[in-house]
Amino acid sequence: MAFLSLHQTLSIFIAAIMAFSVLASDDKHCGDLSSVENICKTTEFPDLCYTSLVPKIGLFADPQQIYRQSAQIALCELWKASAAFAENSSLEQLIAKILPGNESATSALLDCRLLLVSHASSNVYDSLSLNEKIIISSNARKNVLKLLSGAVSDLEGCVNGFTNLSLKLRNVVLRKLKKSAEYTLNSLYIVDEIDRCLVEATKN
Repeated sequence: MAFLSLHQTLSIFIAAIMAFSVLASDDKHCGDLSSVENICKTTEFPDLCYTSLVPKIGLFADPQQIYRQSAQIALCELWKASAAFAENSSLEQLIAKILPGNESATSALLDCRLLLVSHASSNVYDSLSLNEKIIISSNARKNVLKLLSGAVSDLEGCVNGFTNLSLKLRNVVLRKLKKSAEYTLNSLYIVDEIDRCLVEATKN
């Protein structure tokens, strides 16, 4: 996928979640679920998916390993992003400079800390505990999808908190969250593809 602008990045948050409920109904041929390339082709950012996974797990791996590695990368990026919103961070200093004494900006920063640390990161972390069941349990896959969708919504909520305050701050926040959003979305699509193909297999 081509590089997205900062403004397009926010749109992908919303569009991906809105479109996600109809993904499983797409008439796509299911490829080899052990092929990293095949699974990555179904994600929102296939090149990012492929280049991040192959060096770690190779061209072929079982679906659980593919998802686990993708989610672990997403979790690491979420932790990195969380640090950018920490107390006395450069972002906090920038907010104080651009909008000194602005309670809404302070509140938005605090909300991001909560959304990233307590919600988004926790959701992705919790999804890893279900990893070994995603092949044998449809309910496990649905729970993973719910957790990852929640994580993406949390990232969107963080960005939205700055939308009406300052375009400059909003763009800074988007830059801070871009990688974690892309990796989390890819993990979401990976599990969806696994689920779709396993459901399709039961019909044949």
